[in-house]
Amino acid sequence: MNSEEIFKSALFFEKKIRDLYFSADKIIDDERGKKIFSALADDEQSHVDFLEYSIDILKAQGQIDISKLESAIPTKELFDDKIEKMRKKIPEKILGDVKRVLNSALKLEIETSEFYKDACEKTEGPIKEIFQKFVEIERRHEDVVQIELDHASNNGCWFNFMEIDMEHG
Repeated sequence: MNSEEIFKSALFFEKKIRDLYFSADKIIDDERGKKIFSALADDEQSHVDFLEYSIDILKAQGQIDISKLESAIPTKELFDDKIEKMRKKIPEKILGDVKRVLNSALKLEIETSEFYKDACEKTEGPIKEIFQKFVEIERRHEDVVQIELDHASNNGCWFNFMEIDMEHG
């Protein structure tokens, strides 16, 4: 599989998870939940944009600018130390079938991370660096979705990582 084919496969994964996050907006009634899924959808859309850009660059035999690949999703370390503070701000209940969406999202995030991990092993140089960065970003998504799922499962509440991101941004 050449680099262009790997990027096209990655595009399939990113569109699939992006579409799940966009569809969550119709399922979730809670405003905090909508914000979280919207942020994740926007992040996935930026990945789609980057991959489409990368495919165009590869076709033109140019150099891909890895700095264009970014994420607005914070690292787990940024919100680990804020959990106790944030617990006080959790709404009492959530509406909609949030656990089903979060379970689906977690499964897709893990599949996507595994795809990128495999892509790292099959590539080298700048292309490998791109996929390593994707692994790091997708692991952030896994962490966020897992935390939300844990809190929804344990007490039926959202844990709003977005407020933490705004405190550091």
